[in-house]
Amino acid sequence: MRLGALQPGYLPWLGYFDQMDRSDVFIIYDDLPYAKDSWRNRNRIRTPQGWCWLTVPVVNEGIRQKTIREVEVREQGNWWRHHWKTIKNHYACAPCFRPHEEFFAKLYEKPWRYLVDLDLAIIFYLIEALGIRTKILLSSAEGLEAEYLRTRGVEKDSTGRVAFLCQRLGADRFLEGSMGRTFMEPRRLEPLGITLAFHDYQHPRYRQRFGEFIPYLSVIDLLFNHGPESLAILTGRTTVAPR
Repeated sequence: MRLGALQPGYLPWLGYFDQMDRSDVFIIYDDLPYAKDSWRNRNRIRTPQGWCWLTVPVVNEGIRQKTIREVEVREQGNWWRHHWKTIKNHYACAPCFRPHEEFFAKLYEKPWRYLVDLDLAIIFYLIEALGIRTKILLSSAEGLEAEYLRTRGVEKDSTGRVAFLCQRLGADRFLEGSMGRTFMEPRRLEPLGITLAFHDYQHPRYRQRFGEFIPYLSVIDLLFNHGPESLAILTGRTTVAPR
């Protein structure tokens, strides 16, 4: 069984869902320490000028001592209205925007106290919209991080965490992000019968609005332009020539 795990993010990019789709079981790790200036609260969308950030403001006081689940949204500047207006202005004419308009309109009408709840609402909607069938686990709901931290004899680092998760869930393979090459130690996993693979995502090109193709945007850019074809495109099972 192949296991994958990533932290939740705001409007995640294509590679997030490709890594999820390539896993048999995927953990959304929502109770690790929060990292500032990360993808937890921001992402990029396409605009006529190129691209722009959409960033959810968060309460910074004490943030270095908080887990992802504890980070609160800062109520400032009607950010939700700005995000929805920006998305709608730039994608309303995209060929597959309409089926998703109601969800996002309601999403940005709702008051969100915690960032993780907003991120997860979006992620679970996108899982369904893309047609991903991977089994999804939420680390906080399963108590995985708490159990890992109190388990004796397990190294308290990234490799040790992967070893624990694989043994706990019965996985013999783990799909790690490409950046894991800088800190993961595969040789420590081999005696445990665990094979570590790295997810080197090959970003596809697809038909996109506003001129020259720009990669590494939120997956909603693909979804609003290609709808039901999106999963096949982002996983490389089909190709679409950009205009």
